[in-house]
Amino acid sequence: MCDAAKRTTRTERRIGPDEQLITLADAAKHLPKVDGKKVSVCTLWRWCRRGLRGAFLEYVRVGRKICTTREAMLRFFSELADLDDVVPPDTRSRPGGLKRPPLSSRQRQRALAEADAILERAGI
Repeated sequence: MCDAAKRTTRTERRIGPDEQLITLADAAKHLPKVDGKKVSVCTLWRWCRRGLRGAFLEYVRVGRKICTTREAMLRFFSELADLDDVVPPDTRSRPGGLKRPPLSSRQRQRALAEADAILERAGI
């Protein structure tokens, strides 16, 4: 599929003239924190340009600013929720309970020493 065809299929829904525009920075402020962190403006821009699991956040360019609307965000998140039933979960991500605890300074130094020894034995 050519780029123009991709663009037309993904921009079927447009931000309507009756919707109130907000910048991506303002949009990020309206979103809840994820794991205690605010959603980044860069994340919103990535959702606009690359999408997330096939869903794209609608946006318009107003001069140098990138804007979206609360309604567009609701449509985006609703589409993501609909995709939960269709798209299998990402198998590369691990559940939060299975994350490794951070290494202590001593463990990190030991791991670095082991890596140096392996490289030295390999002649690198």
